[in-house]
Amino acid sequence: HLVKLMLPCSMPLPNPNNAENALTPTPSSIRAHAFVALGKFCLRNEALAKENLNIIARELDQESNTDPAVMSNCLMVMGDMCVRYTNLVDKYLVFMAGCLQAGEKKLVDVNSKSHLSITFDGTIPYSMVKKNAILLLSSLLLQDYVKWRGLFVHRFLAAVADEDDEVSCLAQTALRGPLLEKQPNLLSNSFVGAVFVFNNCKAHPLYIAEASAGGNGMGIDFEGAFLDGADRYHKRREIYEMMITNLSDEQKLEVTARLVKEVLGGALETSGDLAAACKLPPSSRLVNKRIESATNVLTDTLDILTSPEIKVGRVGADDDQDDDVASTNGSKPDQRNLHKQRLLSKISRKHLMEIVIPILCNLKTVLEASKSPLLKNLMQYLGYIFRTFKAEVNEHLANNPTLLQELEYDCKRNRKKKDSKSILGVSIDGGKRRVSMQ
Repeated sequence: HLVKLMLPCSMPLPNPNNAENALTPTPSSIRAHAFVALGKFCLRNEALAKENLNIIARELDQESNTDPAVMSNCLMVMGDMCVRYTNLVDKYLVFMAGCLQAGEKKLVDVNSKSHLSITFDGTIPYSMVKKNAILLLSSLLLQDYVKWRGLFVHRFLAAVADEDDEVSCLAQTALRGPLLEKQPNLLSNSFVGAVFVFNNCKAHPLYIAEASAGGNGMGIDFEGAFLDGADRYHKRREIYEMMITNLSDEQKLEVTARLVKEVLGGALETSGDLAAACKLPPSSRLVNKRIESATNVLTDTLDILTSPEIKVGRVGADDDQDDDVASTNGSKPDQRNLHKQRLLSKISRKHLMEIVIPILCNLKTVLEASKSPLLKNLMQYLGYIFRTFKAEVNEHLANNPTLLQELEYDCKRNRKKKDSKSILGVSIDGGKRRVSMQ
């Protein structure tokens, strides 16, 4: 009973002089220690744990104004109780997962010069809660006390783009280290769904499927994690790049195929937000939030597919040379890896020519009709394919000379830009040398 008196945000004065039942604010340090003490009692008594779980979980609610020290201690208590009473705590996992984005609505200054929580400058006071959440939830996942369900993995991925560099590095280390080792398909299975979740495209069936996965009525949502909108694209891109760099060639091929089929192919359907985002004029697109989210999904998808990191295997004129080197100097495992890489590269090339390019051509017609700004992103992707596989593209687009001329023109213009930048870089470098010599 004495410990419970210290849990609320205010406590009665010992001997009030002027008023009955006068209250005074409870210091955060006292509340933080009181919750730890309560947790110790609960670990020894299951009935007491059942009675107080709601009180502890309430402090983890993102809508509450809980002090970071209190929230951090409550999270650690919930972690200990999850090990001791797994079935009791399981339904409160949504509150524990929310701590990965603790204080997102309360950040004071995201443009501060330092983004390291070790400075204790007060601009990112909830960083310690986030770091404890990453370590605790990773440990529980690795020991199978909790499972991935709902949008849990997407909350973990969102921590990769946290404003605090320490939180971001810790999330990356956990995801691409022990968590990926335990579940090798973790990132590849979540990739396509992440594009919809990060852009808040809730109406799409893929978002609904991701949100309900393994939930049993207790799915984890994405509320309080803010990654949608064109102004937050740099955060989403940081997450995409981390995911791509930790995919195998087979997984890259799988992700590429799913993005083309489910996103670009979905945009060619007769109904749905993706199709509407391609067909509506630009003025209507900004008014409707759903269409704006769908537009960002398409933009992100085209940018991901254009990324050099997602390219499968080795391509180009050096394949024969690689074979010669492998046959003379390489061991058998090296040769097998090289042959596997070349095989996946050929499969990827065939997929691009037979599946991707026809979809892109049809989508280009739709975007041109609506004068969509997405046409620029699509042409960048087509240009990337053209520059990489020029001979194959010329063969497959022989019946579309207009598009070939556009791609050739874009390719020449891109080459001129690169040449001008290189010349400019040489001239600037030379100027610096002349100045230093003077």
